[in-house]
Amino acid sequence: MLTRLGVRGLAAGLAGVAGLLPSAAQADILIGPRFAYYFDNSNLRTSSIPAGVQDESLLIDENRLAIVEQAFPGQVSSSAQQDGIGVVADQIAVPMIGAMINFGDDRDRFTISALYGQGSGSFAQTQAVSRSLTIRDVTEVDFGRFIATADFDYDRYDIEATWQRRTSESFAFFAGVRYERLERSGSGTSSQGITQGVSNLLDAAIAEIQGDPPPVPFPDAPGQFFPSIESATQETYSLRAGVTAFVPFAENATAFFNGMVHGSYQPGFTAQSVFPDVNGPGQDLAITTRNPSEFSLGPDFAVGAQITVAENIALDLRYRAVAFFPLSGANSFSDARINHGVNIGFSFRL
Repeated sequence: MLTRLGVRGLAAGLAGVAGLLPSAAQADILIGPRFAYYFDNSNLRTSSIPAGVQDESLLIDENRLAIVEQAFPGQVSSSAQQDGIGVVADQIAVPMIGAMINFGDDRDRFTISALYGQGSGSFAQTQAVSRSLTIRDVTEVDFGRFIATADFDYDRYDIEATWQRRTSESFAFFAGVRYERLERSGSGTSSQGITQGVSNLLDAAIAEIQGDPPPVPFPDAPGQFFPSIESATQETYSLRAGVTAFVPFAENATAFFNGMVHGSYQPGFTAQSVFPDVNGPGQDLAITTRNPSEFSLGPDFAVGAQITVAENIALDLRYRAVAFFPLSGANSFSDARINHGVNIGFSFRL
């Protein structure tokens, strides 16, 4: 795992890298701080949420249902389904700080940058469900809802290495690799509630089978609430290539456009939910959800300007946006992950 580096420590580390470069490359080395404010819609994607009929055992007691089916063969039918899902969440906003080192000559330039930041956001998911049970000529239908809410903190790490080959004063080829890491943790609450007609019908049927008097029906109770602790880590590895165009617009300023295409891989990851004391004091319940890996393609572009503010000092301003359109994994192609924001940096020539 990367350490949380401040600008001073990271700049010192990058300067150490520069010291290891051949003496010919040391003739033109730039180093400086970088600041960014990124937005990420990872927690707004909904196409990976399962839809349609779910595991019936989650809503109807399988053991009791089996007793009734055996006692009344061919006279019992049941169903359980999801009727709809809604998600309300904040887009993740992460202010970031870091540093970069740039070295090379007038034709080939190499850049290594690293940034770290923290952000936060809330999440709420509501799921409506229903279940039905028919025993002989009696049918009961229940309706319920499951609500999960959470407030998450995020740690984001970005490391990028790029190569630029300048073919003229106004044009260059561009390629690079990038690593992103998004760590999520926070506390939440899950609540659930469902009407009790199906359970009461099962109880009455089992009492009849066993020769017991009819039981007192359970009333529809208010929902149950369970606190939880959530955590997950997502990583993304990217290859990208494209072109850069430069347009001077003042004596000491140049506008640029950088357009690339990327191919990215996000390994499968596990999200964990821990429900403390749910089965009694000290008896926690841990539920893990495995998210499949994802391959994606998409554009990666930046627009901005480089401004010389002193003989050996330059200011870099840019807006960058990256779209990840899934080719595999749980999300649909149209449900893209969008990552965008502004970057500000200073470059000091050594």
